[in-house]
Amino acid sequence: MRSSKILISQALNTISGNMERTGDPLGLKTVYWTRWAKNLDLPRQGSPLLFTGRMYQMLPFVVQATEMAEMAHPLVPVLSIKTFAKMAEIAGAIAADPILRLRARRARDIRNRAESALAGIVHTLADAGIHPSYLYEKEPYSGVLLHDLGMEEAAARVARSVYRTLKGSGVETVLTVDPHTTFMLRNIFPRYIAGFDLNVRHYLEVLAEAGAVPKKIPKSRLPEKIVMHDSCVMTRDLGVVEPTRAVLGRLGIEVLEPENTKTDTACCGGPVEYAYADLSRSISCIRAKELAGVCRDVLVACPICLINLMKHEKNLGIRVWDMGEILNTAIGEG
Repeated sequence: MRSSKILISQALNTISGNMERTGDPLGLKTVYWTRWAKNLDLPRQGSPLLFTGRMYQMLPFVVQATEMAEMAHPLVPVLSIKTFAKMAEIAGAIAADPILRLRARRARDIRNRAESALAGIVHTLADAGIHPSYLYEKEPYSGVLLHDLGMEEAAARVARSVYRTLKGSGVETVLTVDPHTTFMLRNIFPRYIAGFDLNVRHYLEVLAEAGAVPKKIPKSRLPEKIVMHDSCVMTRDLGVVEPTRAVLGRLGIEVLEPENTKTDTACCGGPVEYAYADLSRSISCIRAKELAGVCRDVLVACPICLINLMKHEKNLGIRVWDMGEILNTAIGEG
């Protein structure tokens, strides 16, 4: 417990320092979040605006940062708190960017899945006649991790800055791609910003309402059946339950429900992996086994659920799909 408390304390300090220095929770100075859009020709201006919040693009780095934290955990009991904190501070301030970028090269699978998911979202929106703009290197991070860790003052500062950036783009509607960023903009930002007036829509809500189906559907590449893992944030906090199922139905994919589903969904293990890696893995394994007992193809619509459940693909013989990947495959790009 003492080790975990030290790691949590240092995590808060590191994340706060990273945001102040670089505007990125991982402390990365390099623009890493625009690579996925390289060949999509998204305009820089126009409404609606696609706001990724960098969540999918962070996944290779999050995986490596979690592994690094897990490796450091055994060192805590043999080092003084002051010594460990100083080591972590130096690592976070100086070495985080090159080390994480180097290690993230190994995580090609998750990077490819993340980029496929984002591309699938854009292509399917285009099929529905919706052509969003994108801020590219100017796109900020939403600050959701600060909020999740209880760093409310820092989260409020980030919220105001992000809002100024979004409003400065001249748009009225913002399309989000993940539950956590959607929750921040829709539920948290209005607490800190008087007169908040952006129309925040999750892309699946938009596709469900538009009745959109990709024009090219290579049936042989799509699973015939898939078991649905609902994101806690998506269903409980946002109340978005049916849009994903509606879009899957239009693709001709049969949706199977596990025992714990919709607003009674079970946790993927995501919120505690930094300081409680073993606990997080145990929770995600329990959920993965439950889903595997229903179908080998598993559907998520959240980047955090994706990285936590895909850890068990090899052992359980499952394939975890993000909804964006399904869409990309449906149009023959995945």
